[in-house]
Amino acid sequence: MQWPDFYPENCPPEEAEPASGTVYRLVRHDPPQAEDFRTFFQENPNFFEGKPTDLICKGHGVSVYTDPEDIKQLKERSKKFKNRHIAKGELNSTLGVIQNTPSRQLKSHHTWWLPIGMEPWLVFKIINK
Repeated sequence: MQWPDFYPENCPPEEAEPASGTVYRLVRHDPPQAEDFRTFFQENPNFFEGKPTDLICKGHGVSVYTDPEDIKQLKERSKKFKNRHIAKGELNSTLGVIQNTPSRQLKSHHTWWLPIGMEPWLVFKIINK
């Protein structure tokens, strides 16, 4: 698998596993579009100045959740996400690698690193508007 040149060294991490299973993401568009899969780093590059490499690496991945209840909680609790749609995707090993990166409240949070040329919006469908 070929990773983008802008990923930091050793990113994705060795511990990441081949992508697989059902995941959920909050998106703005129905159907999902490329911009719905922008990374935190792409949207907030200045946030990462002076931060550790492992955090920068996570910032280059896409946030997804494996538990539909976690994504519902995020949508309900956050003003930022309140008007977004819940999209469901089915991942397989050709779609990159994934690692469980839980937060204190949302244990099913995963970081998903996409190889060059991957179009993640094509494997996602809106399940809740």
